[in-house]
Amino acid sequence: MHEFSQVLTFVSDPGHGWLEVPLVDIAALGVETKISAYSFIDGRFAYLEEDEDYDVYMDALEARGLPRPEIRQQYVEYFDRSRPGFVDRRFSPEFWDNLRR
Repeated sequence: MHEFSQVLTFVSDPGHGWLEVPLVDIAALGVETKISAYSFIDGRFAYLEEDEDYDVYMDALEARGLPRPEIRQQYVEYFDRSRPGFVDRRFSPEFWDNLRR
């Protein structure tokens, strides 16, 4: 069984915020199709937009009876919004299936 992250980082800049979540956690919950184009993927992490996608993740944890992780805050002057988003074609169903293995 997958062990979900117990501590996550909430990254914010002067205009917005994102919850940094390992991609394997997203895949294990099977919520990748519920994440909006306002969230990003970079390396091994998803950056879930604070207004909607943050709640998608937390609600999925709750639905499985899993505890909410501890959230640490990180402020940055600039968050790179040019990262690929969840609607990017390179993140196909096969991409997510590979993470679940």
